[in-house]
Amino acid sequence: MSKKNKVILSIFLFFAAFGLVSFAFPALAQNQADFGMAPIANSISLSQTDPRIIIGRIIQIALSFLGIIVLGLVIYAGSLWMTSNGDEEKISQAKKILTNAVIGLVIILSAWALTTFFLNRLSGVISGFDNGNNPGNSSNFTYSGLGTIGSCTVESFYPENGQKDVPRNTSIMLTFKEPLKLDSVCVDNGGARCSCNGTTCNLVNPQIIRIFRNDLGDACSDNSCPKQNTNISNVMAVLTNSNKTLILSPLTPLGLETTNTEYVVKVTGDLRKVDGSSMFKGCSSDGIIWDFEVNTRLDLTPPQIVPGLVYPLPDNENDFFGEISAAKNAIGEINVLTCPKAYSPAVLIKSTPLGTSAELSSIILDYHGDINKFKIVVTGDDLNSAQIFNTNSNELLGVADFNSQGLIVFKNFFSFQVASHKAGDSWDLEIKPEQLADTLKVGSNVYTFATSAENNNILVESNCSTDKQALNIQAKLSGDEEMIVTRSNSKVILTARVAGESGNNISLSTTNQSALTLRPFTGGTNRSVKDEVRDKKDNPKNSVIQINFNEAVNPITVSGKAEEVAKYVRVVNASASSTLNGTSCMKNGDCRSYRCESGICRGDNLSGNFILSNSYRTLEFVSDSECGINACGEKIYCLPENSHLAVEIIAANFKKCSIDQDCLPYSPYKYCVMSSLGYKTCQNQSKRNYPTANLGLLDGVVDASTNSLDGNRDTFADGPLDFYTDNNSTDITKKDKYKFSFYINDTIFSASPQITSITPVQGQAETNLADPIKINFNTLMMNSTLRSGGAVISSGTSSIEHKLINLKSSIASPLGYWIENENLDVFPLDGIPDLTIVNIKHSVFSQSLSYKAQVGSGVKDIYQNCFKPSIGPGCVATNENPSCCFGSATNTLDKNGNCQ
Repeated sequence: MSKKNKVILSIFLFFAAFGLVSFAFPALAQNQADFGMAPIANSISLSQTDPRIIIGRIIQIALSFLGIIVLGLVIYAGSLWMTSNGDEEKISQAKKILTNAVIGLVIILSAWALTTFFLNRLSGVISGFDNGNNPGNSSNFTYSGLGTIGSCTVESFYPENGQKDVPRNTSIMLTFKEPLKLDSVCVDNGGARCSCNGTTCNLVNPQIIRIFRNDLGDACSDNSCPKQNTNISNVMAVLTNSNKTLILSPLTPLGLETTNTEYVVKVTGDLRKVDGSSMFKGCSSDGIIWDFEVNTRLDLTPPQIVPGLVYPLPDNENDFFGEISAAKNAIGEINVLTCPKAYSPAVLIKSTPLGTSAELSSIILDYHGDINKFKIVVTGDDLNSAQIFNTNSNELLGVADFNSQGLIVFKNFFSFQVASHKAGDSWDLEIKPEQLADTLKVGSNVYTFATSAENNNILVESNCSTDKQALNIQAKLSGDEEMIVTRSNSKVILTARVAGESGNNISLSTTNQSALTLRPFTGGTNRSVKDEVRDKKDNPKNSVIQINFNEAVNPITVSGKAEEVAKYVRVVNASASSTLNGTSCMKNGDCRSYRCESGICRGDNLSGNFILSNSYRTLEFVSDSECGINACGEKIYCLPENSHLAVEIIAANFKKCSIDQDCLPYSPYKYCVMSSLGYKTCQNQSKRNYPTANLGLLDGVVDASTNSLDGNRDTFADGPLDFYTDNNSTDITKKDKYKFSFYINDTIFSASPQITSITPVQGQAETNLADPIKINFNTLMMNSTLRSGGAVISSGTSSIEHKLINLKSSIASPLGYWIENENLDVFPLDGIPDLTIVNIKHSVFSQSLSYKAQVGSGVKDIYQNCFKPSIGPGCVATNENPSCCFGSATNTLDKNGNCQ
């Protein structure tokens, strides 16, 4: 063999060997990485992995060994050829071996490619989405379906993604940002779709909402779901009153008694909104998928309210107040100097043909600028073209062409028609430019001056005078809930209805300061008092009531309007002398509801809304009694001033039994015994009740495993016997309803919350890909506003979106995130929580990408004061630069109000 041929053959053998080794050995590693395999010795485990996947892996491993054999043949043939010393017989034999090896290699590579393709498809079917990742290994992969959490329609879920040690009798909870179409959620006992009603229609639709063991995979396909399959389909589906939160309760425990079990929850794009469109329309993926691990135990530990984590704290005595000076109302003023401008369109005054030019006709103005004189000239070079000039400055403004009918259109100026034209023809046009309407902003409303008084318009009359205009302004503003409006000649005086410093936040501005001279709202002061705190300090009337549980609770009995959940949780007048609905009263304080109307008590509890947040662990009550606005123009709601209030939370009743045999499934609670509740319950030898309530007949507060509330925190569930009162925490003989009371004063607290620190810090590199983002506030926060997305607030005839908490990557990615919070007692360490830490949890970050976290003005503290994005750690913005973006003050945001 020639030296040249030896070099070529050596290069070929090198690349052939490299390619085969790359094919044979990393193929095994690729299998392990992609599908979560253990080392080869432990990879075949029928109890842990789907048989279809195991078969595919065996085929790939076998093909890898065949590849090694081909590699050996190639090396042998090459050696034979290179040592032939020109022996034609050896060369021919080497060529034949190489030819057969190449043919075998092509066959093996084709088989490997087909096997890999079908293995990935099988993995996709099993995992619920077709990307080749194992959904049980959430620490290593990001589900595409997680992208709908936080950034799209899914607000929160439980258990959270990747959560370990979940009890077998857990419920699965999922909250959306929009209401669900009920017949896309439930089926009846016959499997027919129906609108969930809690009785005859209360089973989950197994085609749309799939719960399955990770090792068994999803037995349903996109088009069908076998009647008998390995998915968990015997699941009760219940929705909260808002139809936004879905509670899925398996009717038999999940998992096994002997080993932990991974479960996957997959919700497909066939889940519908009320309008019939997919709940995931416009999201990064057509559905949601996440996993969690169930342990081997049932949760029989009842939920508790965390000591010291209620707000306001239990308070046994009203503070003493000695008034020094009364609160003063803020006052603003509008002084009408001249009549504001109402809108009028541009008007043609005259058109003048110059020289022998023909008259213009069909002149239509489409001009919104301030030029009043134009010249049009037909150019000499092109008879079908004309130029338009600003006569005042001789500036060329544009060029246009005549059509066959002599029509010419100067876009954004005007159009006209002329019977004939020739080079050099010209015309002068004089117009009265368009006049834009002046506006006046008062509080959260924007008013427009116009020739009619419809909607939010303020009338400007043709024979306008300053006194008349002031009268028209007074007439329009008189219906404003935030202020009292009076007039003195051409001055309009605005007085905040609510006395105190909060009135100074009412905004007052105009686009025409030469017509209207404004004096902003000032002079509002809070009442000056000399006070003596007795027991705990009384709380401002704009407080939000907050209760924190030690675990997730079922939203059904605690979430919704006050009248919807009053049987289970309520806020009432704590006075023993207060009376019930329908009784006679003299004042609000006489009634249990704090609502005396026409001498009669209306209702048995305060009206408002209960909101469950923070992964279903924090319950908040917000009154519906408006009492002012915060610094962002949003309404705030107040509890009754100078009131003594109590929160009452009811424990649920237990499952009933008739004979001991009814209790056998609940061993060691295997004795059916008459309880102090007046009915028989399953009890153990220590006469402790089986703590689980009847899932279909919930009549009190339960956790995600349906255990009834442990109101007195003695670790046992005793049912709704008496009210344990947290104001007297030493008496645990009362059980197992829960109650605490506190005092509300007549002040409004109006300081905005601030962020004191964020981890990771701005611009930090090489962060842990799984660690949550931590945001520390300087005060207690309203947990229900610590969520993703934005809150739309109406302002006059327009709406403004106030951003909440959001997380985005620098490129489109299936990033999912959810928010949890904790209240901390920091300084002084007195058992009273001082501030809130927000944890933005998320699917695993991708390497080499940057991420942006956002906290917007929709976030509020426990007093409903909005967070100002202009105040952040290391960034103090100004009126000119009101936002903080990436640590720097700026006034530049994108069209959606986000940092660029």
